Amino acid sequence: MKQTVPVVGVDVSKRISDMCVLAPNNEIMARLKIYHDLTSMERSVAELRRVENECGVAPVIVMESTSHYHLILFQFFCEAGYEVIVVNPIQSGALKNINVRKVKNDKVDAYKIAMLYRLKVLRKSQVPVDSLRGLRLLCRQRAELMNDVTSYKNRLAAYLDQIFPSYDKVFSDVGGAASRAVLRECPTPQILLLKSENELLRIICIAGYKGHTFGVKKVEKLRHVAEDALRLGLYAPGNAAVVISAVAMLDALLNGIWEIEQAIKALIIQELFIQKNIALLQTIPGIGPHSSIALLAEIGDFTLFQKPKQLVAYFGLDPSQRQSGMFTDSKMKLSKRGSSYVRALLHLAAVSSVAPHQNQSPANPVLFAYYQEKCKTKPPRIVMCALMHKLCNIIFAVLRDQKPFEWRQPEQHATRLGLVSVA
Repeated sequence: MKQTVPVVGVDVSKRISDMCVLAPNNEIMARLKIYHDLTSMERSVAELRRVENECGVAPVIVMESTSHYHLILFQFFCEAGYEVIVVNPIQSGALKNINVRKVKNDKVDAYKIAMLYRLKVLRKSQVPVDSLRGLRLLCRQRAELMNDVTSYKNRLAAYLDQIFPSYDKVFSDVGGAASRAVLRECPTPQILLLKSENELLRIICIAGYKGHTFGVKKVEKLRHVAEDALRLGLYAPGNAAVVISAVAMLDALLNGIWEIEQAIKALIIQELFIQKNIALLQTIPGIGPHSSIALLAEIGDFTLFQKPKQLVAYFGLDPSQRQSGMFTDSKMKLSKRGSSYVRALLHLAAVSSVAPHQNQSPANPVLFAYYQEKCKTKPPRIVMCALMHKLCNIIFAVLRDQKPFEWRQPEQHATRLGLVSVA
């Protein structure tokens, strides 16, 4: 980092950001309020041009990563031709508290963010390229909608436990296509018993896609459960409206997920490097199509990671350390400073890689053997974190080498690394 360039610190807020310009000698050259509209942002660029003409060199812009609010400023200043550095708010926040006096305002914060560049201690936060940023946005939106679907399924199940007891014995997934089709037409047992068997069969067969025999069995069970529910279920005038509204919300959420997935597919088709890396990640046992896409989106620019431990720390799976004087905390916890989305994905992948599926062998026998051995001395949740750590190392190796995953026993790894001689 050169000390002869002017530095611009930007304290980012939702609607208004503060800009502080430091000359090469660290004197304040200008302060400016940036309203997040085109006129104000063009005025800030004009000020930067003035500073560039006066100093003879373009200034470097430093801003903190603040939710999504910094992205518009980042893109605008990059398109204007300036070097923009986005820093982690943990670093900028630490410098903001450097004074003994408790002074907190946006002007002071913008100045301290600029000084962070002079101290040569800042670490750039990753801002993915447009395609990966779009993919990350889509994947996160899909994850949020999936959580909403689970929430509404649980809510619908709670309603049916009261209104339509034992309904879940007919349809184990009350939010499934066939179940939702039935509940749209027959939200209460009273309404269902008014329908003919042929009408119920038609509803189930159209929505269930499982044929006539499946429909006949479901109709028989439904009518039996509905007759019992007439005596057991709670009756209230608003029952039908409550169930119908919950089903309508599920329909809307599932339709939104489908549209998001179509947008994800369209984006992937446009980028060959995304297609290649997704295919590579899917060769790792336990990582499926959706997980591979979301993992790649969360990783972003992989070239920024030089070592596996950097990727581990980026995911927030590195242990936090506490030590002072003679005290050293033996109960180290995960730092969890990375994306919570990616940790959820890695946990799912770790479970999928060691859990037997339908009496079959686990997807990753090597990790399964490691899991069983470690569970003898460690709690399962601790061992699961270790599995996630190992998966990070595997992901790093696959993306670094641009080669599919290969099965290797620990002895084979040791031999390849030269730690064990071949007899």
